[in-house]
Amino acid sequence: MTVPSETDLWLHFKNGDKKAFEAIYHQYYGTLLNYGVRLKQDNNFVEEAVQDLFVKLWQNKQNLNQPTSLKHYLLKSLRNIIYNKLNIIQKEFYVGDENDILNFELHIPKDHSDYTQQLLKRLMENLTERQKEAVYLFYLEDLSYQEISDLLKIKIGGTYKLLYRAVDKMKSTLKQQQSRESTENTDNSNLNAKPSP
Repeated sequence: MTVPSETDLWLHFKNGDKKAFEAIYHQYYGTLLNYGVRLKQDNNFVEEAVQDLFVKLWQNKQNLNQPTSLKHYLLKSLRNIIYNKLNIIQKEFYVGDENDILNFELHIPKDHSDYTQQLLKRLMENLTERQKEAVYLFYLEDLSYQEISDLLKIKIGGTYKLLYRAVDKMKSTLKQQQSRESTENTDNSNLNAKPSP
């Protein structure tokens, strides 16, 4: 049995095929949840937003166009739903400023060594929330510059700059880390050396 293409799945879904809708849901649910939790660190909130997304998709299926990239379309839609929900909550009561609400959390997969996880965390902690999100979308979700610029609502040139500055900042942090480790190793080897008589 052949797996239907993204385009075929979308067309079947638009024609009311529940199996195609379920296939889209199961194929992208994990990706959407992972991305959503990085925007708002509340699993229940994000799960509800993902459910809202799929309810809206089903209700408006006849009015939807064929997206160039289904993954990009779903990520962008989820981001808009989360931001809209946060705006409603923010209007109901003050929960802090924009930085309190829109912190982007980058989780490092467990299959990396502890050293690698710690290093990646240190490299990422100096980035702005926007840079963290762009790095996540580009390197982990494999979105194009154009898709990221569309998702973050910035010009494509801004996306290039954002990623360039993020990578540059990470390189600088890595050099500083390596320099510190080199100095510590030199100090330790001097302590272990035997004094000459």
